[in-house]
Amino acid sequence: MDKSPPPSGHSAPAAGTTADRDALRLVVTVALGIAVLRLVALAIGQMPLYLDEAQYWFWGQDLAFGYFSKPPLIGWAIAATTAVCGDGPACVKAPSVLAYGIAPIFVYLLARNLFGTRVGVLAAIGFATLPGVAFSGFIISTDPLLLMCWCGALWTFERASATGERRFWLATGLFLGIGMMAKYAMIYFAVPALIVTALGLVGKRRQWGGLALAGVVGLLILSPNLIWNALTGFETFRHTAANASVGAHIGNIGGVVDFLGDQVAILGPVLAVALVVLLVWPRGIFRDPGIRLLAWFSLPILALLVVQAFLSRAHGNWAAVAFPALAVLIFAALARLDYRRLIKGTLIFHGVLFLILGVGLAVGQVPFVELSTRTDPFRWIRGWDRLATAVDALRLDADGERPRAVITTERGATAELIYHLRDGDALIRRWQADDTVPDDHFAMVLDLDDALGCDAVIVSRGDSLPPDLVARFDAVTGPTRVDMRPYPDRKGTYYLFVGGNFGRERGTTNACRSITRTGRPL
Repeated sequence: MDKSPPPSGHSAPAAGTTADRDALRLVVTVALGIAVLRLVALAIGQMPLYLDEAQYWFWGQDLAFGYFSKPPLIGWAIAATTAVCGDGPACVKAPSVLAYGIAPIFVYLLARNLFGTRVGVLAAIGFATLPGVAFSGFIISTDPLLLMCWCGALWTFERASATGERRFWLATGLFLGIGMMAKYAMIYFAVPALIVTALGLVGKRRQWGGLALAGVVGLLILSPNLIWNALTGFETFRHTAANASVGAHIGNIGGVVDFLGDQVAILGPVLAVALVVLLVWPRGIFRDPGIRLLAWFSLPILALLVVQAFLSRAHGNWAAVAFPALAVLIFAALARLDYRRLIKGTLIFHGVLFLILGVGLAVGQVPFVELSTRTDPFRWIRGWDRLATAVDALRLDADGERPRAVITTERGATAELIYHLRDGDALIRRWQADDTVPDDHFAMVLDLDDALGCDAVIVSRGDSLPPDLVARFDAVTGPTRVDMRPYPDRKGTYYLFVGGNFGRERGTTNACRSITRTGRPL
């Protein structure tokens, strides 16, 4: 059999045929089936929210055009789903489920246009069942929304470049703008798009005007967030730059190894090995313009972030946008080389991993294992309800006419307590020294002065409080120790203090006000 790759088609020859409709129906069925299984597992398991997830839920309670560390789309999406089905963990996480239910359809359309319906189906199901995607779909984060938009932009960019039709360029701009409203990493799309256009890999002529149109549309959609940033001192941009911290740890070989290990975990060991083999021994695969297009939308991003990891650090999910094109590239190459058993085995393996993960999250237990900080996969979400119960009991056990306020000293406890005590009247505020720049969203938007005149429960990771905080109370008693987890864990231990008459300085008199959880007066 001749295994050399024939040229890929860019005119979507399979679109609209019976085979295409059947294939698309199969992809939609699989994507919806995976989404339903995710929702069932989340509804049964009711897994608690991680601190970032609780913070995103808070954003959904106070809609804005931007937030401290992220653009606004995740807050808007959570607001939409929780308005329909409530504030339970499954509904908070529903935007991720929906985004990953849509993304494989875009992957199919892209791969079908480049390589035909068979590769389209393989790539779509392959992407939907990647280990990283399987895990990411059970949590709420910006990545699923970003990847949905990235997949959509890849499809419409290829169609726009191949046909020159303005509707596809407008759609590309729409995906770019919405994607940037999910996460600024969407801006990566511009670089490979410019390179692919310059090289003329798609279509008979270079579509610079259409590309410019897409860019303008994307910026118009992003503009409310840009204005919000300007009005807040470019807080999100500053946080993003600080998070990257380029040059902070030059020569971080360990960081490079960790980053590459994360990519193997996201892609899965079989596909990771297949990618390495294709790069080392390509066998003419990269002569195909479709493969080269996909390579430009994946490999440079991975390379850039390897450099970032070497210069400072790079979290594994920072390269998430490389994986839609990478999944199509690998499955197209394996199909061209006729590795049918390898493809089938990989899809079955990933499907089994997804089912195991879903059942594990639904059950929420780790059988036959003695839990510890090393063995508990749910460590970072376990025990926040226990802390919230202890704080609420101490808050309500007040001598005065009204419950005590709650003052926290770090972001994690603030997010989790606001979420867990959402149905009560708890006044929760984040303390930060007056002369410091806010280092999280709560410190930025919640006015600590709302607690003036209140007695307060003070929640701290340490068994002593900063002198500046103690000085703002008439008296402080405690602490009471709360161990969140059923095993020793220093990072799961909090200390509760009680302070009397919180003021701008000790001895001042203020009236304790009633404020909603988002900071607006009742």
